[in-house]
Amino acid sequence: MLVGYYEGSKLLFAGKVRQGLNPAIRSTLTRGLQPIRTATCPFSNLPNSKKGRWGEGVTADEMKDYVWLEPRVVAEVKFTEWTHGGVLRHPQFVAIRDDKAPEEVGKEKRLNS
Repeated sequence: MLVGYYEGSKLLFAGKVRQGLNPAIRSTLTRGLQPIRTATCPFSNLPNSKKGRWGEGVTADEMKDYVWLEPRVVAEVKFTEWTHGGVLRHPQFVAIRDDKAPEEVGKEKRLNS
């Protein structure tokens, strides 16, 4: 799962989330998010050729393998810190949030570890 945050009107890529997405959650998300699939990447800063030590970036070649969604869903993600490359370190999916609009999501400091 690729996640991001808003800076003004731009949706910026914040990282790849793998932890916390077990097969049951992935299946539920896949079914529930089908109606908001789109052909275009919603992130204004992708593709990004920055390849950090942990494969932080998303290159143009990788982008063709992703399923893109309209940015209408908020995922709660916990993480340890922001990397020097500006992405989340050790992100873990927690839940889908229906109490917050996507446009309200900004770059936050680590809230929990």
